[in-house]
Formats: sequence, structure tokens, C-alpha cells
Amino acid sequence: MNHPPQETDTMHAHPNPRTTVAGLCAAAVGLAALAVTAGATPASAHGNTSPTVVKTFTTMSADQEIAVLGNRFLFAAEAETGGLEPFISDGTAAGTTMLKDLAPGAGDSSPAEFTRVGSRVYFVATTFPAGRELWVTDGTAAGTSLVENIHPGAGGSSPGELTAFGDRLLLKATDGFHGSELWTSRGTEATTELVEDLTPGVNGSIISDITAAHGVAFLHTFTPGVGSELVRTDGTDGGTQFIDIVPGVKSSAPEEITHLAGGTVVFTADTPDEGRELWRSNGTPAGTVLVEDATPGTADSTINDLARVGSKVFYAGTLPGKGRELLATAGTAATTGLVRDIATFSSNPTDIVDVAGRAYFVAETQGSGRELYTSDGTESGTVKVEEIAAGTDNGVVGPLVANGRFLAFGGDTAATGTEPWVSNGTAGGTDQVKDVVPGNQGSAQALVAVGPRVVFRTLVEGKPTLVAHDVQGWFTVDAATPKITKKTKGKLRAGSKLAAKAGSWEPGASLTFRWLRNGKPIAGATKTTYQVKKADRGKKIRVRVTGALAGHNPVERTSSATGKVTKG
Repeated sequence: MNHPPQETDTMHAHPNPRTTVAGLCAAAVGLAALAVTAGATPASAHGNTSPTVVKTFTTMSADQEIAVLGNRFLFAAEAETGGLEPFISDGTAAGTTMLKDLAPGAGDSSPAEFTRVGSRVYFVATTFPAGRELWVTDGTAAGTSLVENIHPGAGGSSPGELTAFGDRLLLKATDGFHGSELWTSRGTEATTELVEDLTPGVNGSIISDITAAHGVAFLHTFTPGVGSELVRTDGTDGGTQFIDIVPGVKSSAPEEITHLAGGTVVFTADTPDEGRELWRSNGTPAGTVLVEDATPGTADSTINDLARVGSKVFYAGTLPGKGRELLATAGTAATTGLVRDIATFSSNPTDIVDVAGRAYFVAETQGSGRELYTSDGTESGTVKVEEIAAGTDNGVVGPLVANGRFLAFGGDTAATGTEPWVSNGTAGGTDQVKDVVPGNQGSAQALVAVGPRVVFRTLVEGKPTLVAHDVQGWFTVDAATPKITKKTKGKLRAGSKLAAKAGSWEPGASLTFRWLRNGKPIAGATKTTYQVKKADRGKKIRVRVTGALAGHNPVERTSSATGKVTKG
């Protein structure tokens, strides 16, 4: 079903009328019930995948940093034994385990800021007697170690803002002699060092928004005498410099620094003449410029939620006479502007994510809650994907998680609560994959894509539970193995006629046929029937069927081979 673009707006959320998490606890939905009586798969779904329970934890943050390492991911959780520690999972129950008990027993190491650099993941953890310091892992217990006790003693160096920067890490930390400053590490004590003491002495700088951009990095730094300004660095002392957008002690306070292309970033900055607007920088003072004063004068354009999608950065912002809407930029005034005025007042776009070069996001209109939208950067190509919740209830709970060209998220309905949903960008391909927690008690939130799966976090008996779903399999055409039948009597010889029976495939799938001689394609043999040729003598014949369906992964299936074609 198609949904015409909406043109009016509401600023209010209307939660679905269902019980609270406390009610979920009272309902005492057990894991056994979850495994046995979970809701039926929707009729429109493929029968080849279904969500599976990964593990239930005692504690797990809903908004923590997660790092993907190959086909596994690292996160912080507390299970039946041990405290809050690093875990690693491949999205299956058997492949989910505590990485290492850094604070043995019931103590918490409270790991955070998991950040992948190459084949390793860095994170921050608290142990005795080192305190809160930088750790690194290759995904094994033996390969998990303290990088360096940067600030000896129980307090630790309080690392933060961990950011991948080529083959090394950028972070902020304090060593006791300097305050909180910019550091770099390649995972060993010898390669962990201060980049530059931006604020000499023990007071330190206030550092945030570290963003890597093709061999350089940008960050927001406050130092006395300069204020809150943009800093560009190549990771060395000599290659680190302030870009003082508002000279003197006043500040431009750059925010939302986002990589655009090459060594260029876009961000918002606040200046006396323009207010907070969109800026661009290539790391030089001359190359740091206002992109556009979208709201002329000193008024702000209230820009946020910047996200790179394809060759542009999409964001939410205001314009004169418009509400808060979806905008995009390629870094110049000519390429910056409103994508679509979705609502009369404000559609309030959030959770913008790149899915195979298209922007997906959540927005609202009058008469409709927060729902899923997609955009190719044009007005006509910006549309609502599907109306998930009835009326003004909110239908989508972020974040949105991309897996290849597909999307996963928490979809919210009055009947089921918030459950795992997936989308291929069409209304017909936007489905709830299962009512994992029966009834209207669901609280699913998409966390991370790992391999073909997306892992969701939900609550069971008030405890955080990971549930994985094979999104790639869900959107793969259902297929059958074809068979070959001989339509002529006698031995299989030149002149014999063969027919391919495809079997039962996905409704609506387009099937193509290719006949094979000893596994190699036969020129021109692409019909459902094939007449054996002299060239086939002594060879075996197969047929390969390919099924394609818009919004799905295509599938190939090949039949068993015939016997060898005789010479008779």
C-alpha cells in the first residue's frame, strides 16, 4: 500500500496504551514462555528466518557504545556471575560469553567506549590498583590487556572520546602532570603518548567531538585565552593547531563535527554576526568558512543530528518560515538546503542513518506519530515508508540500524508494544519479524548489525535480553531446488528433450534459467526446456534457476546432474 506524503505536523508524542516495564515484571514472562509461545511470524514474512534469544543479563545499558570486530561485537553487561564486565558475541547463544573478568568476583570494571581500530578493540575499564584506564583486546581473553597505566594510582587517567584514527587511537586522558589532554595510542605502552599539551599545566583542556577525516582529525577544545574552538590535528605535536573562528576569549563552540569527504568536515558554530549555523573546514584557517547563514542575522538555525549519507551530510534544522525539517549539504551554499518540507510546522527528523546511500530517519506529522521515512536527497524522493502505529501513536523507536541495504528498528504498536521490525524501504517490505515478548509488553531496541544479523535488546521479566534476527536471510528470496525431467523416451542422447521444474519459490519472484554442461553455462540455453546436442555427449547436464524480487537478495539454486549423455 502506498502512503502519500504528509503535509501537517504535531509536536507531541502519544505513547501507546500499554503496561509499563513494572507491569512486565509483574506479568513474569519467563524465558521458557519466550522460547515456546512467542507470537507467530507474520504471513508476509519469509519462513527461512526467525529471531532467536541470545542471552539474558542482569544489567546492560540501553545506550552504551558497542564495537563490531569481524562477525562479533563487544559490549558491557552483567550476567548471573561476576559484575559489569566486557562481553563478546556473534549473535548466537553459544557464541556469547564474558570476554574477561577484569574485576574478579562481584566487582565491576564498568567497561565503556568500545572502539575498533583495525583488528583490535579499545575500551575504558576500572581495575584495582590501576583505576580507570585504557584497555585493548583482539577478541580473546588472552589478548585482552591494559594498554598503559597512564596515571598511576587508584584514580586512573579517565580516558574518553575514544576515536579510531587510521591504525591508531585518539583519546583524551590525564597523566597527573598534565590535565585532560589529547593522546594517541597504537595499543602498547611504548606507542601511547601525549599529542600536545593544549592547556599547559594540570588544569587541562575540555575536549569533545573528536572526528577522523582522511588522515587528519578535528575536535572541539576549550582552553583559557582561546575559548571553545576547533582544533585540527594529524596526531603529532607539530601538526596540531587551533582554528580560532571567533578570535579572542569568546567562543564559536563547534558541535556535531561530521566527516564530509577527504579531509573536510562540516559542523555547527556560533558567531556574533550569524548565530549558530553550518560551517565547513579543511583544517586550515582559510578553508574554514560559513557554509550558509540559513537564518539571516544573529538567530540560530538550531541544526543537529548531522549524518553522512552517500556524498552528502543530512541533518535536521530550521529555516525562516519553516519548522524543523530535513536538510542536506555537500559543503557549499549552492548544495545546501531543504530536502522536503514534510510537515506544516515541524517534522523533527531524528535518527538519520545511511542505508546503501539513502537516508532513513524518523519524523512526525499532524495526525500521525513518529514514523519511518526515507530520502534520496530530493523532494520527490523523500517519503514515508510505512505507517506502523495507528493514529498519533509513535510507530518507530530508534536507533535505526543498517544491515547492508536493509534496516532494523523497534516498531511500536498498541497490540504488541515495541518489537523487532525490519524494512527494505517499501511499505510491503516493512514488517514485524516476531512478537518476541507476547502481548503488548515488548520493548525492543535495535543495537548492532553483526554479519547477516541485527541484535536487538528487549526486556524479559525486567531483565535486558539480547535477541538476534537474520535480516539478510529474511530478505532473501525463498527458493527450491530445481529438478530435471526427460520428455523423450529412451536413453539420454543428442536430440533428447529436457524440462526444468523450478519448484516452489517466493510469490512474485522472477525466475531465470540457465542450462549447464559439466557445470559450465551453455550458450543460449536459457529457456525452461533444453534439447540435448552432440556437444553434450559424455557430459552431464544441470539447470540453474535464479530468483529475483525487488527489495530482496537474489538466490541461485542448481539441480542435480543427469547421467552422462550417451553417444548413441
